[in-house]
Amino acid sequence: MQVIISGRGVMLTPGFKALIERKVTKVARVLPKILDARVVCAAEKFRRTARFTLRARRRTFSSEATAGDLVAAVDDALEALGRQVREDKDRRQHRGRAGQARLPSRPPTGPDAGAGPDLVPRRLVAKPMSVEEAVMQLGLRDGQFLVFRNAETSDVNVLYRRRNGGLGLIEPVA
Repeated sequence: MQVIISGRGVMLTPGFKALIERKVTKVARVLPKILDARVVCAAEKFRRTARFTLRARRRTFSSEATAGDLVAAVDDALEALGRQVREDKDRRQHRGRAGQARLPSRPPTGPDAGAGPDLVPRRLVAKPMSVEEAVMQLGLRDGQFLVFRNAETSDVNVLYRRRNGGLGLIEPVA
């Protein structure tokens, strides 16, 4: 990675340039695909401004900070730059995971291809009972639902447990 440091209205010592290079290198550890970094330090009256531009393979990051001291301006600008780089890296990582979750699963191959999901048929006798009896029966069981024949209407009904702890009743409509 190439680091270009320039000053406008301010003399930059070799020690200060080395300090900036070390700090930029820390940011480059988070995103190793940084091609080059440009740093412009400027002095205007009582303000010191540091402007950073990082050029990566797919994106350019930039930040700018102004403070009374040039070291403080560099620290603030690098903090903002580091945050941008971390957010971009996190965004790319999460986008990859989300994209994988949306991909359709691999289609089945072999003799069962196109048969659909596994379906396990189960036969049961729908006993005639009232809704109150069905509620009591479901309370005695560990199951999530109970299929029964409603004694009043002679229709098949399903009584089930709701997520909030309540019960639901499905009645067919003709």
